[in-house]
Amino acid sequence: MNPFDDDDVPWADPAIRADYEAALGRFVLAFNEVDYRLSKIINVVLLSRDRPDLATSAARGAFAQRLETLDLLRSSTENGELSALPLARLRVLNSDRNQLAHGHFDQNPFDGSYTLLLSAKTRNFPIMRVAELASELAAIAEQFRFTELAYQFDDLSDECGMSD
Repeated sequence: MNPFDDDDVPWADPAIRADYEAALGRFVLAFNEVDYRLSKIINVVLLSRDRPDLATSAARGAFAQRLETLDLLRSSTENGELSALPLARLRVLNSDRNQLAHGHFDQNPFDGSYTLLLSAKTRNFPIMRVAELASELAAIAEQFRFTELAYQFDDLSDECGMSD
């Protein structure tokens, strides 16, 4: 028998990795949209409060820092859309993002199982979980988009003298 003949070695289905890559890609795209919309909301809220001097700088920085900024902004408003944004959940999703973005996909070539390796730790992120997180982020992005639009239409109502 030839030692280089590995026809009898059971290799994992390559679709497992491809499915993981697709789910991870959807997750990253959804997270990036939330990240973008977070900055847009901070900007539009501060502009609606006549604070253009703060709008640009407050909408920059690390994701966690901008979540804190938005949390401060929503604590001083009665805007229902802004108050309903799931900031605590986004803190958890940000942690998941860091793990998914920086973890090494370590797949067992025989049975297809895998773990994410992060320094000395391992994390279990099944493809289904990553896909569910991506869907959750897409829904949050839509909620952010709606909130941003609500602020922009409030500004238009104010400009047209249509406020209550």
